[in-house]
Amino acid sequence: MTLYIDSLVSEGLLDHKSHRTQTLITTTSAGTLTLTIDSESIHVFQGTTAGQILKLPSALTLTVGYRYQVHNDSTQNITIQDGNAAQLLLLSATSRVLLVLVDSSSAAGVWSYFVIPKNPQIAEQFLATYPGTGLSVNYTGGNVHFNGVFTVVAGGSIAFPDTTTNGWMYVTTAGVVAATASLPEGALPLYKFTTTGGAVTSLVDERMDYETNLLWGIGTDISNIRYNSAQGAGSLEKYARADHTHAANLPLYKAGSVAAVTFTPANPRVATVTFGTAFPSASYAVTVTGTDGRSWKVTNLLAGSFVINTQASTALTGPVYWNAILIGESQ
Repeated sequence: MTLYIDSLVSEGLLDHKSHRTQTLITTTSAGTLTLTIDSESIHVFQGTTAGQILKLPSALTLTVGYRYQVHNDSTQNITIQDGNAAQLLLLSATSRVLLVLVDSSSAAGVWSYFVIPKNPQIAEQFLATYPGTGLSVNYTGGNVHFNGVFTVVAGGSIAFPDTTTNGWMYVTTAGVVAATASLPEGALPLYKFTTTGGAVTSLVDERMDYETNLLWGIGTDISNIRYNSAQGAGSLEKYARADHTHAANLPLYKAGSVAAVTFTPANPRVATVTFGTAFPSASYAVTVTGTDGRSWKVTNLLAGSFVINTQASTALTGPVYWNAILIGESQ
């Protein structure tokens, strides 16, 4: 027996064995599917035609809590608009989105949503494909977060510079896909490429996620010898990329050894120790030991070197060991 209920409010536990939500399956076209309050809550798009738009209902006709699921089983991006026809997000192929209305005080409304891939093993946003000739590469668009700013980037094609080894295809902080011989600071990497003789010979996936409110530091901001300090950027903390290291909150250490033959035959015998990387200053302490009994003396302390004085003219028979530590306290 079929029972139809126009409106039902359950204030207690609603228990059911199965639940069927009305679903509309649509073949993509270069047009707009406009939803109303009477539209289905689940929408599945199929096909290969680009330019599909899904416009959500005017939020003034809905109540808070209305939700829609959109599955993009097509091969193209789908633009999802709010009730005012403003672009809300770009749903890439093989992805789905769940939208929940959280504010119905305007036609546009405020929608809470999250996007997930339908099949994680399939490449997500910004998938680049090479047609096989020339320098142009096609790519699907995607959604980008740069330091808390949401940017929607449409798909398209881009020409790579010729005669380039390990060049970069990337998204700029302005939300533009670009390709140059080197990766600019702050850009979002997409692909690394090599071009020779007017053709693309290598295209390597280098896509990564940019987390909201992370600001990636550059070489002048973050140093591998920065001592007891943090580099800030307004209210945002800067983080080191893979080609940098964070400064530790501990004093810097250095250690090494000096061969006996390095000490000059003189009275006294001395040897200069030169660091691979200089200390931030000459304010450091040195301890010297060795296989020979000596009253070691340290002189000529510079940020990048110091001198070990044996205070004797007798030749040494074994190596001399030293360690140096920048003066200060750990935090």
